[in-house]
Amino acid sequence: MSMMVELGVIFTPLIAFLIILLFGRKIGDLGSGIIASVGAGLTTLFSLVVALKAIHSPVHVKLYDFLPIGNYTLSLGFYFDSLSSLMALVVTFVATLIFVYSIGYMRDEFGKWVFKFYAYLSLFLFAMLLIVLSDNLLGIFFGWEGVGLASYLLIGYYHEQKKATKASFEAFVMNRIGDWLFIFGIIYSFYLFKTLEITQIFPKVEEVDKYALGVATMLLFGGAVGKSGQFPLHTWLPNAMAGPTPVSALLHAATMVAAGVYMVARLYPMFEATPQTLKLIVLIGAITMTMAALAGAVHNDIKKIIAFSTMSQLGYMFVALGVGDKGGAMFHLTTHAFFKALLFLAAGAVITAFHHHLYDIFKMGGLKKYMPVTYVAFMIGALSLAGVFPFSGFWSKDRIVASMYEWSGVLGVLGTIVAFITAYYAFREGFLVFHGRERWREIYDKDVHEVEGVMTVPMGLLGFLTVLTGLFGLWLEHWYVGLIGGEEKGIHLSVALVSLGVAIAGIWLPWPVYVKKVIDYNKAYESLKFIHTTFKEQFFTEKLYHNVVAGGYLTYSRSLYSTVERLFIDGIVNATYPIVELLGSVLKFFQNGRLSWYVMGLATGLTIIVLILFAITIRGGL
Repeated sequence: MSMMVELGVIFTPLIAFLIILLFGRKIGDLGSGIIASVGAGLTTLFSLVVALKAIHSPVHVKLYDFLPIGNYTLSLGFYFDSLSSLMALVVTFVATLIFVYSIGYMRDEFGKWVFKFYAYLSLFLFAMLLIVLSDNLLGIFFGWEGVGLASYLLIGYYHEQKKATKASFEAFVMNRIGDWLFIFGIIYSFYLFKTLEITQIFPKVEEVDKYALGVATMLLFGGAVGKSGQFPLHTWLPNAMAGPTPVSALLHAATMVAAGVYMVARLYPMFEATPQTLKLIVLIGAITMTMAALAGAVHNDIKKIIAFSTMSQLGYMFVALGVGDKGGAMFHLTTHAFFKALLFLAAGAVITAFHHHLYDIFKMGGLKKYMPVTYVAFMIGALSLAGVFPFSGFWSKDRIVASMYEWSGVLGVLGTIVAFITAYYAFREGFLVFHGRERWREIYDKDVHEVEGVMTVPMGLLGFLTVLTGLFGLWLEHWYVGLIGGEEKGIHLSVALVSLGVAIAGIWLPWPVYVKKVIDYNKAYESLKFIHTTFKEQFFTEKLYHNVVAGGYLTYSRSLYSTVERLFIDGIVNATYPIVELLGSVLKFFQNGRLSWYVMGLATGLTIIVLILFAITIRGGL
């Protein structure tokens, strides 16, 4: 019976996916949404039951022997320990709230085969749980690819929109690049350890060559870079906002983009033994958190700003892993899951209020009195993102920034600067959307109002948990980090005070600029246009990839087609055509369909063979 609970964690979303896929048209869109939500809810309950056992004693579930490789047989199974079981609980709980929320968000689409959307959501959750709970690298890879496929389907759900199809294709390509690195890392890890099972790899870490292990971990980290939208495979993540908002919340809160951070933490004994890889992780994380924060500070799309904040916060987590603070990275991943999902759901509520017509924050304003629940939810998420005491983000981000200062003063200062920018863009968005003049009335002729209960209840629960985890943040940090085997650290009072001061300054700055208009931000934009454009375009990396790399490849392909394909290959075919035609005309003379000709040919051939054999016999006799 106990094993059924563990299997229920994994396979309940898969069962929901199959039911919706096979019977969704008969069940209907609303029924499919309810089935997906109930399936996710049951998975959460199963995860809670298993987590209560796994934090005391790991649970290993073996399914079957999958593939014999020489003297080693790869077994598929699942491993529930403190890290994986708590991660599964966070993933399933946040996913359940997003699934419920999506029923309200997608209601206007009902009748347009929305059941497929709920099938994709369930498939996505199943694949994510494979990553979290698999006991070997191959199982993680299966989930890795499943998440990539499901995200492609979800991002491109509005396939009639060109931007959605482009975004889904870009996400698929960028992730494939990372996935190639990831699978090479898995292959090389098997070469080094002669096993793919995680529990068998860790005891052998000290036995293998450190240079070779460094190569393996760098390849594995390459997969994390693609999946978590880190530089240089980052451009897909903000463009993924072309999908429905529940997809944005699901991908960017506790699931897909968190998979890279979780994978590094899961295999941390391997990474911990390779200082060169940890330095690379610090470098990539620092670049990403800075670049994404600057992009978020100047963008105008209500969802893309939150997406850039996701990139930036993931950069913080990778930096924490690189400086040796695994506990801080995973604790921030957990708190981030709640407040980032909250921010996305609040943004989705605003989009729903405008019936999907408005996304530009500079065309909104004054929504506070019309959408009070959404306003409170967004502000709770923004305060936590900014790292304000006593919200959950304060404790987790403070720990990471303190670890950065311990590793390098320069890195710590960079982390503090990015924290200031984070607070700035979070409240720049909040003030422009919910405060000030109602600019939307100039272009939108309908009234706006609070969204329905099926959307506000998930926001309320996430807001409550964000506040609750903040009130007990210090205790939760010690408890959580102790369970997953991280280093326990006390609060750094000086760093905490500096971080709090920086957060307050970042929150205050947009108020006089965008609400009180002490400064004309339009004139400031004109005078700083180049810097603004540079930040918004992510230092032109997206244009580099699209226009130079992808465009160059297309130009090369077209030139290859017009020269080698048309002139050389087609030229050879066209030049040899007369010879082939002549040969065909000769053969046609003999292949004329007349039976007498064929009999004569057979007789002639037989006569020649007999004469040859007779000649050979005579020559042998002589």
